[in-house]
Amino acid sequence: MNCISRVLALCCVLSVSYSAQAQTKGFKGKPIEAGLFLGGSNYMGDLTPSIAFGETHLAGGLICRFNYSDFLTLRGNAVFGQISGDDKNYGDMNGSADEAFRYQRNLSFRSNVMEISAIAEWNLAGFGETMRDRPSSPYLFAGVGIFKFNPLAQFNYMPDITDAAGYRIHDPQLEKFDGQWIELQTLATEGQETTKFNDRRRYPLTQICIPIGIGYKAQFDDYWAIGMEFGIRQTFTDYLDDISKDYVDEAIVGGNNGLLAAALADRSPELGYTKFEFGTQRGDNSRFDRYMFFGLTLTRKIVGGKTVCFQF
Repeated sequence: MNCISRVLALCCVLSVSYSAQAQTKGFKGKPIEAGLFLGGSNYMGDLTPSIAFGETHLAGGLICRFNYSDFLTLRGNAVFGQISGDDKNYGDMNGSADEAFRYQRNLSFRSNVMEISAIAEWNLAGFGETMRDRPSSPYLFAGVGIFKFNPLAQFNYMPDITDAAGYRIHDPQLEKFDGQWIELQTLATEGQETTKFNDRRRYPLTQICIPIGIGYKAQFDDYWAIGMEFGIRQTFTDYLDDISKDYVDEAIVGGNNGLLAAALADRSPELGYTKFEFGTQRGDNSRFDRYMFFGLTLTRKIVGGKTVCFQF
């Protein structure tokens, strides 16, 4: 009896061992994935009543995902991009009142944006993370992030342009700044923290955002996944483009922050117009600015998950 039991046990062991070697192995469980994001960035604000596709810039970064369940994925992002806007995209001196105003306002900017965010993805169809169990799913996402920005404008020195009174619009002292990209926040172009406008604080260059968007991801083997997504970042500032409120007397802006600040606060004289009157609306402060990232994701499982066999 002992002999028969030993033979049966040995046969079971050999059978299980052979079956395990013959079966294909793969990930199961909830592993951690890491990878890359590559795409574009853009912005919507005072300089863009709609998305200006010509202002799209290259964006990229790193992502890390933890698949908490088939329907919930937790994710961290570190993404870098650039945003920009220009009144020339929507300005027309012979167009509507809004287009004529934009043409005369003649403002523009660009800014790098660095974002670190935590996001939750809701996998609408469930995401099984393997080629055998729901290998793809559309998803919605939302989260919270911290981003850093710094709007710049390029100064173009114009020594031969004069205003209606015959005075040169640019002081000769400004020639040294010709062609340079100038940080706008430090210039307080809307009179921030001046004696008259002390209630207007300089906007912080590091702020909070709320990422929301939609995407689609799919496994192309048990290790790698590819996806695409579009996400808007709702911010709590109207100064991504350094434009929000009204025009301030150039004596106040220039007196506190120099000739360059006055020149960049009102750029209509560059096109032959007289400066805007003090108090004229410069931007629309009824809503906050937004920026967006969109593109492709590529991730690979790097840790976690159990190795199991197919069941036959």
